[in-house]
Amino acid sequence: MRSNIKKTFEAVEESIGNVYQEWGSFHEHIREQLPPEYYSELEDLNSQFQVAVSELVKELSEPVLTLATTGTTSSGKSTLVNFLCGTEILPVAVQEMSAGVVIVEYSETKSLKIDQTPGALWECGEWRNLTDEDIYDRLDQVMKSYLQANRDEKTSVACPQATIYYPFRLVADPNLLDLPEKTKVRIMDLPGLAHVGDEGNASVIRKCKEALCIVTYNSAEINKDTVSQLLQEVVDQVKELGGSPARMLFVLNRIDVFRDDKDWPDSERFFFKRTVHDIKQKLTKELEEYQEDISALQVIKMSALPALLSVQMKSHNQQKSTQASEKINKRFNFLIPEDILEDLPGLAKKWD
Repeated sequence: MRSNIKKTFEAVEESIGNVYQEWGSFHEHIREQLPPEYYSELEDLNSQFQVAVSELVKELSEPVLTLATTGTTSSGKSTLVNFLCGTEILPVAVQEMSAGVVIVEYSETKSLKIDQTPGALWECGEWRNLTDEDIYDRLDQVMKSYLQANRDEKTSVACPQATIYYPFRLVADPNLLDLPEKTKVRIMDLPGLAHVGDEGNASVIRKCKEALCIVTYNSAEINKDTVSQLLQEVVDQVKELGGSPARMLFVLNRIDVFRDDKDWPDSERFFFKRTVHDIKQKLTKELEEYQEDISALQVIKMSALPALLSVQMKSHNQQKSTQASEKINKRFNFLIPEDILEDLPGLAKKWD
């Protein structure tokens, strides 16, 4: 992957150089043809061009990759972010938990910043050298406080905005993203659809229009009315994010629920085919200008929680590793191939 990315960057840099040279020649030529009274306007244009080129060169030398996650109600998007980070730092719950925007910036050290927002009922500030549990607990308290204020109809309370600085695995593991040097990577966990318009959220979400977006969908929902509602949520979120669906990856999360079916994997294949068709059909109906992009929409199947636990099993922290093994054994051992399961010790804490 790196060679392809590197070639792309080199091609863009070469194009910039060519355009820069052509502009220089054009600038000199046109200046010779213009009366002196136009020199000032020409130099203004030249200055604007120089600034634009400088900014583009800087962006190429220090590129920024932003991944924005959003999803339908209780689709497990925060669990997906935790999987990308390799640990549990974002609060999760059976009911919708994400209310504000949480940005995860890559950093060698762990810290948390909670912005001062209007009417905040929680502690705001910045804390350094935190444990994963510290980050989780502080965010958990903030989200619960805001959601309670929302239920109490305290309209003066704005959504929380938080930034986590963390050495997340997506960057820390060189086998995952082999990006150009000096690439800055951030993950933006966007609020659920019910809170995208809340004070403070809308302005941040507007900044995501050039991000690569991961849209999660709850595969575990079986109620027809709710399924229809979820599909509409997908469309609404795509429209809210703006831009082309070509920069969006759709994740059918919790796909493991079909393992309980007698006719698995046929039931899973049928669900996947039908859901992809329904999503594309709804998007095509409401975003006619992007029909070509919608037809090529990328949709994948995933189970974020067992994926996260499998990462935690490899943790150097023995306690975390054991806890993850026990959770997998209790809740997801049906995902482990029988020949492997038979060779594992009876006690999950002895799994290596």
